Amino acid sequence: MNPGALDGVRVLELSRYIAAPVAGKALGELGADVIKIEDPDKGDPMRYWQSGDRDHSPQFAAYNRTKRGITLDLKHDRGKEAFLRLVDTADVVIENFRPGVMARLGLGWDVLADRNPRLVYCSISGFGEVGPYVDRPAYDTVISAMGGLYSQILDPDRPQPVGPAFSDLLAGMFAVQAILAALYARTNTGRGQYADASMLRAVMGFLVEPGSNRLDMGEVTSPTTRQRRAQAHGLVASDGLAFVVHMSVPEKFWIATTDAFGIPELRGDPRFADRDGRHDHYSELGDALRAAAARRTRAEWFEILAAADIPHAPINGFDSIFEDPQVEAMGIVEEIEMPDGARPLAQVGPPFRLSSTPLRVSPPAPGHGEHTDQVLADLGFSAADIQAMAAEGVI
Repeated sequence: MNPGALDGVRVLELSRYIAAPVAGKALGELGADVIKIEDPDKGDPMRYWQSGDRDHSPQFAAYNRTKRGITLDLKHDRGKEAFLRLVDTADVVIENFRPGVMARLGLGWDVLADRNPRLVYCSISGFGEVGPYVDRPAYDTVISAMGGLYSQILDPDRPQPVGPAFSDLLAGMFAVQAILAALYARTNTGRGQYADASMLRAVMGFLVEPGSNRLDMGEVTSPTTRQRRAQAHGLVASDGLAFVVHMSVPEKFWIATTDAFGIPELRGDPRFADRDGRHDHYSELGDALRAAAARRTRAEWFEILAAADIPHAPINGFDSIFEDPQVEAMGIVEEIEMPDGARPLAQVGPPFRLSSTPLRVSPPAPGHGEHTDQVLADLGFSAADIQAMAAEGVI
């Protein structure tokens, strides 16, 4: 296999939970040598969530593959010494502590950049570096609520948080974008830089459309705003299986949809005469489509909709998505070989492919401190040094 796009890049990841681990995983998939640094006591709390027959949780496995793992007590002088030696060899540091934690440890951006001017330092926090909320604890639910995301997906009359860790994942993905940009800029300047990848900025940057609608037009969007504009409808077939149709802008899809569902008379209804009317009378149109959808099974509808070239899809759950023939054809599921003859670990693979610098999914997430001795030895620590650090609880 050819080397990855980031072959030769070393990343130090001081992380727990999701946002920074997602960023580190993505860089590891691109070929970087990612070293996850955890405290010697228990490490990343996500290790110990429901784990079944594995040594660590499926969440930890998903967010921490492609890495090596070491333990270091950064409050201890010898732990700091080891970390600074690692910094000398590194291209990137990622951390997701609260703002100020690294500085109080004597390991802030200014210290590390003075030691290694080529270093790219990415801080992932909840609220960024300035403002009245900087010192508040920030988890995904807090940022998804505050950043406007929940206003776009929740029922306002029943505002129960739902879904995956949106703001953590977005912050991790945008952090990767920032890191790659900084690495590219370094090829011209010879110097690294500081990247502030806050969760709040990431969520609001992701929601650029509703944000811009409010700022420029004064429009406050709701969970159905975009669906009205996109003319997207969720339907249930006679066998109880759900699916969507998406008519979008081209008039041909409106005509084809009314024909396919056997309701061509709707085209003569003044409420639906044009796209603006279908937007304004979205609910009434949805009622008509739902009534028609209940007359056939989903498989029957899919034959009709595919023949008519109408955009449509099943609403897959994760009990069915991996049997979808398109998912199978794309090879999205990857199997990771496990040590000691354990059964292979099946996971969702990287979100894109590269033809010349392929992405990787191995090695599996490291055990707590699995590579500590190896990494310290490579830094020049003797076996006696490593034994003494272990005895002192530094590693």
